Amino acid sequence: MKKKIMAVVLCTSMLFPTVCVNAETSESDIKSAIEKAIEWKADKDSPFYGIGSYSSDFYIMALNRMGKNYDYSRYLAGLDGVAAGYGEEHNASSMQRTVLATIASGGDPRNVGGRDLVADGIYYRDNVSPLGKEGVNGYSWGLIALDSKSFETPEWALSNRNDILAGILSHQNTNGSFDDSVYSTAVAVTALAPYYETSGAYTITQNQTGYVLDLSPKDAVEDALNYLSAEQDKDGDWGDLESTAMTVIALDTLGVNADSDGRFVAKNGSAVDGLMQYQQKDGGFSTGKGKSNSEATSLAVCALTSHLRKLQNKATFFNFDVNDSVVFETPAPTKAQSSNNTSNKTSSSTSKSNTTTKTTTKPKTTTKPKTTTKPKTTTKVTGTMKPTKTASPMESSSPKPSLTPRPTKKPALVGPVEMPGPMPSFEPNEALPQEKGHHDRKSGGAAVAIVSIVAVLCLAAIAVVLYLGKTKKFEGKGIFKYLAPKKKKKNEIYKAKQHRRTEQHRRYEEREKFKKRRKFDKRRR
Repeated sequence: MKKKIMAVVLCTSMLFPTVCVNAETSESDIKSAIEKAIEWKADKDSPFYGIGSYSSDFYIMALNRMGKNYDYSRYLAGLDGVAAGYGEEHNASSMQRTVLATIASGGDPRNVGGRDLVADGIYYRDNVSPLGKEGVNGYSWGLIALDSKSFETPEWALSNRNDILAGILSHQNTNGSFDDSVYSTAVAVTALAPYYETSGAYTITQNQTGYVLDLSPKDAVEDALNYLSAEQDKDGDWGDLESTAMTVIALDTLGVNADSDGRFVAKNGSAVDGLMQYQQKDGGFSTGKGKSNSEATSLAVCALTSHLRKLQNKATFFNFDVNDSVVFETPAPTKAQSSNNTSNKTSSSTSKSNTTTKTTTKPKTTTKPKTTTKPKTTTKVTGTMKPTKTASPMESSSPKPSLTPRPTKKPALVGPVEMPGPMPSFEPNEALPQEKGHHDRKSGGAAVAIVSIVAVLCLAAIAVVLYLGKTKKFEGKGIFKYLAPKKKKKNEIYKAKQHRRTEQHRRYEEREKFKKRRKFDKRRR
């Protein structure tokens, strides 16, 4: 009977996974997660202790895009020293991240600490160290920083937008990834998102194979999305917080809903669910399985802010051309906030009382994009003017970069377009085509839940009836007499053996009685 009950319990437990993964993450849940993370940062770590670091820079960007009151002028003052210390030994992506942090702090990255970081870290970087020295990330973050405020590249620039785009595309592998990394692929998709609808292709030399081929940003992005979808784990994440958070930002920038798109909803949750599972009880986020840490928390807040901006139809996370910050109902507590912002906090809190209504709709699923390993060859756009370079940067009206020029200059690549304009803002109805892939989310969640509950109740009732039928009170009565197990009939061979043993025993007893009787008679004689 115990085995029957255990079987019923196992069958019941198997029904519960079908009821769990159906609801999208609400705005209130995202806001609550962000508020807890900000409280953790306020208690455990202050951005002023690590100005210019990975953790602090991304946290400042998140606070800016959320519209949080903060002492940004103090942070900007600290960036002056950081910018002055950058040299050839530093990665280009570090300077490009400082460009974004300077913009978020209200400064001009073309003049911070006496440096033009836009020139030194992006379009004139090749004069000191190759822009792609650290792989595709140097190109990707450079293009993100260049488009964050629609910075123009002067004629004497060693790398214009076309060169950087060609550099990104050359790092795509045949499986759709960039440098065989989920994180690098997500950063590359974020950089290519504004150029998704750009017509024309770039003639590039693929680093992995050495092939010369024509590749458009749209084809590259579609192959990258197929790769990211295939690499997603069953819990919705990509193995670590950095890759998961950056993928959520990439999908939001591209106009894809990371919480409902069928390609990015795994068996146990969506990409947003996968990100949320890294939040610990103390409010911070961990990189993997472990304690909360500052870097993971900063990047997670950026990703959650990016998704919240998409739900509220705001501009993308890195589009600082549009200043439409997310408004929270209540201001988040901060640890180091200057007294000069007290009056501003009072006036801004009244404007934050209006809640924002979620108006996004779930994108329709269409045919899945082709999973080609080798991009198709398309017609290359011609007639593009090749950027000319003068003998000296001083002849141009643009500011001169602060790095010492080398005697020789690296020739720039030629692409079909120079600048597509400001980063477009995707409307909910203009999202990219999507389809129900191998991560398709089950529909009819309420119906499935009702059927599962009814099945559980029926199994429980059967288990109770079987149990009561074994008790003495109900055994053999009413319906329980049909449930009582039939007694096993004794085998005929067994019966014969038993009879033989009984007969032998009877004869043995008779002989013993006879012997005793004879002894008794002899004594009497």
